[in-house]
Amino acid sequence: MNFHLVVLKPFGSFKRGDMITDAATVQKILGGANAGSVVRVMAKGN
Repeated sequence: MNFHLVVLKPFGSFKRGDMITDAATVQKILGGANAGSVVRVMAKGN
């Protein structure tokens, strides 16, 4: 995966500004109701 997620709108245990780097968590969020609460950012080194 060459990107991570940054939280824009808080949800669950995540707060604004949190960076989500775990690939399984990223996929779960992008496939769920909170996909609009995050943005994709390039992973460091890519």
